[in-house]
Parts: sequence; C-alpha cells; structure tokens
Amino acid sequence: MMMKKLKDVMVIGVALFAMFFGAGNLIFPPQLGVLSGDSWLQAIMGFFTTDVSLSILAIIAIAKSGGTFNSFASKVGTKFSIIMGIIIMLIIGPLLALPRTGAVSYEMGIVPIFPGMPQYIFTLIYFGISLLFVINPKGIIDKIAVYLTPVLLIALVSIIVKNMLMPVETMAEAQLTNVYTYAFLEGYQTLDGLGAVIFAGIILVSLKEKGYTDTSSQIKMTIKSGLIALSIIGFVYGGLIYLGANGAANIPEGMNRTETFMALVDRMFGQYGVWMVAVTVIFACFTTTVGLTTTVAEYFNELTNNKLSYRFNVITITLISFLLANLGVEQIVYFSGPILNMIYPAILVLIILNLFDKYIRFKGVYSGVVGGTLAFSILIFICQSFDALSQTRNWLLSFPMSTYEMGWLLPAIIGGLATSMTYKIKTSRAA
Repeated sequence: MMMKKLKDVMVIGVALFAMFFGAGNLIFPPQLGVLSGDSWLQAIMGFFTTDVSLSILAIIAIAKSGGTFNSFASKVGTKFSIIMGIIIMLIIGPLLALPRTGAVSYEMGIVPIFPGMPQYIFTLIYFGISLLFVINPKGIIDKIAVYLTPVLLIALVSIIVKNMLMPVETMAEAQLTNVYTYAFLEGYQTLDGLGAVIFAGIILVSLKEKGYTDTSSQIKMTIKSGLIALSIIGFVYGGLIYLGANGAANIPEGMNRTETFMALVDRMFGQYGVWMVAVTVIFACFTTTVGLTTTVAEYFNELTNNKLSYRFNVITITLISFLLANLGVEQIVYFSGPILNMIYPAILVLIILNLFDKYIRFKGVYSGVVGGTLAFSILIFICQSFDALSQTRNWLLSFPMSTYEMGWLLPAIIGGLATSMTYKIKTSRAA
C-alpha cells in the first residue's frame, strides 16, 4: 500500500509539473535572468514569491477548503465564486494561456527550423493533436506523466546542466533598478498561481480514479503531489534564470522573450540548439495545453449541469485558442499584464484566508478583504487606462507597499476590519 501511494504521488506530481510548465514558464525566467545579471539571486527570490510559493500555498488552500474552486471561493459569496471562476477559466483557457502555448510553440519551435511554414498551418496541427488527446478525459494525468513529461524533463535538464558547466568569469551588471519587484511581477505572467487553484481539482479527479475516496487521504495526496510538482518547477526556474544571467553579456539589447531564450540555448549547443529549443518548447507547451483544455472544459460542463457537454467545450475551447494563437506571443503578453495584475491580488488574499480559515470566526471577513482588494485593483486598472485620471492614479500609488505592487494591502485590511466591526456591532445589539 505504501509503495502504491508513493507511485501515485510521483505520477500525479510529475504530470502536474508538466501541466504547470508551459509557454510562460519558458520565456519569462531566461529573460529575467538576462535583465538581472549579477543580481540573479534577487530575481529568483522575487519570481519564486509570486510563482512557486504562491502556487504551493494555493494547492494546500484548495485541498484544505474542500478540493474545488467553488469550495475555495464561495466563502466570499456564491455569485463571486461563479464569476471569478469563469474569469480565471477564460484567462488560463482560450483567451490567454492556451493561445500563448500555440504561439510560443510556433515562434520558438517551428520558425527556426521551418521558416516558410505559415503560423495558421502549425497552430491548426498543434491544436488538432491536442484535441485528440483531450476528447476523452479519462486517464489524462497518466497520459501526460507517461508519454509527454519524460521528453520535457530530459530536454530541460540538459539545458540547465550544460549551462552550469560553462560559467562566465564576470556576470553582466543588472539592467533593472529594482530586480526583486520586477521579478515579483514577472511571476504573475506564468499564470501558475491561477492554474494552481484550478489544477488541484484535476488531482482530486485522478485520485478518485485511483481509489482514494476519503477526504483525508485526498488532501494529503493532493498536497504531496503539489509539492513534488512545484519542487521540480522551482529547480527548473532557478536554472533558467541562472541561464539568462550567465549568458547576459552575450545577448544584444532589444531581443524579445522568445529570441532571448533561443539565443541562450544557441550559445551552448550551436546548430543543435535549434532542435533542443524546438523539443523543449513544443513539449512544455503541449502538456500545458492538454491539462488546461481538460480542466476548463470540465469546469464549464459542471457549471452548466451538463448543458454544455465536455466534448462541445473542448472543441469550442480548441477553436478559440487556435484563432487567438495567431496574434503572436508579444501581442498576447501585452494584453495579459494589466488583466493579471487586477485578478491576482484577489486570489492571493483568498489563498491566505483559506489557509487560516479555522481562525476566522466571522466568515464575512472574506467578502470584506477580497472586496477591498478587488476595489483597489480595479480602480488602478481604470486609472492606468485613462490619462485624465492620472492624479487619482498617483494618489493610489502612494499607498503603503505600492512600490512592490501591493498597494491593495491597505484596502484589504480596511475591508476586513469594516466587516468585522459590523459583525460585532450586530452581535452586541442582538445580545
């Protein structure tokens, strides 16, 4: 029994790593390393704060709250849970993350080898094969772990180890004035924090398939699998950031994210680097595509009580992802930043509240804290979109912790205190 549990934890953990590790995970850390130069350790710390650490805490919070996003977010309110769930699913699904996997695969995996291939031809093939994988969701975790992850891991480890064996005498100086803050914000772009609150549900489904039916064992296995997945991711991120820092002196200014990663690998492997990049990128993106498509399709199937069938959902998601993927990587990343900065803080405070749920006597604190956080984030988003609101924006940016993009902290605290005081006043009157 012990060996079976260990095997199941490893299989699910490795598959979960593959689903987490996609387009953003490949293109953001190397460029971050280039920009941070000799301050690469600060970059790792900042990136880990909003990516690895947040993802681990998210998986633990979801497991403790009941194993689903609804049980995690409904403490704020049923309508909030549904609306936020839909927004997150669209972000990590057909509107952002999934198109990015196809676009990155094309720009980094195909263009250098087959420059004449039209993007729409590749993305059609890419999402078509993905559809074949996900059309039947049963055993999807095992398919990823057994067939796809080994190739991805071998390619990634080869790049990281090779880089460690060819250090430079002097690293380039950091090009950033505040490395930690920049890395902190880049961690949002991987979408791992959002993915974690959703992927925990996939783990739960897989555990049930493997015979783990009681809540206690599901929570323990979910946390263990999540820790394995994110430990591997942490190692890979650290290696990729160091890869960028180590080769920063050889990277011309003005390169975009995909070009930077390709140049770094070419420095180590020469003509073989093109093929190394192609294998790494396509497998990294494809495993994420399969995992995300399955997750989003099952979510909308359950949300609509089977009115939108799983099969209909995966076909629709795949079609939209195919169309948007042809916009290109930089265009997708450009639009994603403001949206993620608006959504992430609310998810972050939800994670923290769920972790300490047993100490929260009045559950109305959830709506106060999350409401204050969202109000600030949405207002910042609006002010940054219109020049006429620049004075309001400057006032909001004067809030404590705004330097670290955490100006929402004060409104969150005020919101929580306000709801707590309201509860105490009502309680005392009732007494």
